[in-house]
Amino acid sequence: MFDKTVWIRGAGEMGSATAQILHGVGFRVYVSELPLPLAIRRKVTFSDAILTGQADVEGTRGIFSETDNANKIISNGSVPVLLDNQNLVQKISTDILVDARMLKRETVNLIGTTELTIGLGPGFNAQHNCDIAIETNRGHNLGRIITRGGTDKDTGVPGVLGGESNRRVIYSSGTGTIKWLVDFGDIVEKGTLLGTIADATDIDAPLSGIIRGLISPEVQAVDGMKIGDVDPRGKKVEYLLVSDKARLIGRGVLEAILKYYHKKEKLED
Repeated sequence: MFDKTVWIRGAGEMGSATAQILHGVGFRVYVSELPLPLAIRRKVTFSDAILTGQADVEGTRGIFSETDNANKIISNGSVPVLLDNQNLVQKISTDILVDARMLKRETVNLIGTTELTIGLGPGFNAQHNCDIAIETNRGHNLGRIITRGGTDKDTGVPGVLGGESNRRVIYSSGTGTIKWLVDFGDIVEKGTLLGTIADATDIDAPLSGIIRGLISPEVQAVDGMKIGDVDPRGKKVEYLLVSDKARLIGRGVLEAILKYYHKKEKLED
């Protein structure tokens, strides 16, 4: 079972947590990401490897790679991070596809792309556009495996942390290059100048807390884009560790894969 190859599309927090968990138990894992990743929780994602060459998630290293060198990186104990392309499946010979791009809307039909297809979050409906869907909405069903039917629809509202939801997320109010004046883990007060957009538009802290998310300054901001996150829980936040939400979703993917192959093996006996 653990000789199976998994391709995870999307190296944001959900995809990276899933990759880190599957890699840790012995699956051969590839992840793919956009040329300019939009992840903000970059200390717990493999997405930055696209820009910097490598990125670590809780001790697991992701290394930017061309497809021809990916198997060597896996053999050396790391996770290859590839430029995302829907045709990658033809180049890396994968058994399982996990769509972790969190597009939050119905995507193309994944069924038949690989032996097993798993979709994370809104837009995925098991037996309609994927084999298995995983619930990503916070609440009692977070991480639940869905084998028939869809996940919750996108609410458009960030999850509540420390009593705050919308206010903790920073959205761009301008277009241009971002210059951050703070770093991950910094404690800030409401109104603190966090950075600027195009040297003209100030980015102020919406509340007091710890800097948990900052989009890469290599990504050009556009109006309304999510660019940062201030967590009101402050110093007690383990910003270098995968969140409880992402970890539970990743473990849901692992459970789904194990159940699928266990059932398959029983049918073949």
